Amino acid sequence: MTVIEKRPSQKGALARNKILQAAVDLFASRGHDGASIRDIEQRAGVNRGLITYHFGTKDDLWKAAIDHAFQPYFDELQSMAGMLRGLDPETRQRRIIGGFIRASAARPFINQLMIQENYEPSWRSDWIVERFLIPAAQLNRELGGGDPWMIAFESNPHIRYILLGACAMPFSLSLEAQALFGVDVHGQEFIDRHIETVLKMIQAVRIEPHSSPKNHV
Repeated sequence: MTVIEKRPSQKGALARNKILQAAVDLFASRGHDGASIRDIEQRAGVNRGLITYHFGTKDDLWKAAIDHAFQPYFDELQSMAGMLRGLDPETRQRRIIGGFIRASAARPFINQLMIQENYEPSWRSDWIVERFLIPAAQLNRELGGGDPWMIAFESNPHIRYILLGACAMPFSLSLEAQALFGVDVHGQEFIDRHIETVLKMIQAVRIEPHSSPKNHV
């Protein structure tokens, strides 16, 4: 007897996607414990019980939401590999930094999710590190082509978090930036200027690798 694989309907796929985006938004703003299943259902505008139907437990939903948030950026990193081969170090640096800043502007919830999961130790932060951060670090080394600034980014915790903050934080604090400076951080003009500013900052500072007690790669 031939077994016919049952595929999710278009309506089911749409509901699943709405749940995932609502879960990303609420896990980013409230954290895992602060976002209830009912909150996520209401944000997604779906019937009660659909989260259990599509995902199972809240922890399973959290994992699916993190995949939904992180995987597109990880896929973009992988797709950059061929494009960056053979470029001179300055152009390669510009492509990598520009790509990360644009990704941070488009997906500010990634940085917000990481902040939420670093308030206290949990299996969730370990899961993100193992699933995305360590593979991303290995990929960054390949993309960086041995450039000193990228080696420093992946070996020197001071450089890593200075650069991460410089690239991503404005987009996580968009309301503050609007209130203090009257700027729309998601506007193309701000993003382009921010890329140039970060690149000038990197070029102005002597960035060196760091021998730390624990190297994550």
